[in-house]
Amino acid sequence: MTTTLRIVSVAFSSGFLLLIFELVRRKKLRENYSLTWFFVGVSVLVFSLFADKMDFFAKTLGFALVSNAILVYSIFLILVILLGLSVAVSRISSQTQKLVQEIGILKNAVEKADKNAKNTGK
Repeated sequence: MTTTLRIVSVAFSSGFLLLIFELVRRKKLRENYSLTWFFVGVSVLVFSLFADKMDFFAKTLGFALVSNAILVYSIFLILVILLGLSVAVSRISSQTQKLVQEIGILKNAVEKADKNAKNTGK
């Protein structure tokens, strides 16, 4: 990995970690999701800092360059995160549908109770 590429990689991963901390500080990102993103950022930072040590592992896995191995690893982690978020969104969608149905049933019951109260009050 060239020195320029290493500097750019370290700068971007450090900036990414700062962005995560800022989003958590402003309460735009929940802590449980931030831990996953923090892990991704730290992993990429470590890989960027110690790319020369990772040359053996990259060559063993069949990568021509360490930067390619870092990129593939990062993409894999992001796909895992996206899968986890998709599961969370699906669960929330199901809960929302159930809540809407319960509200509809309750609204119907309240309307019936109001009609009965009006009819008995005449």
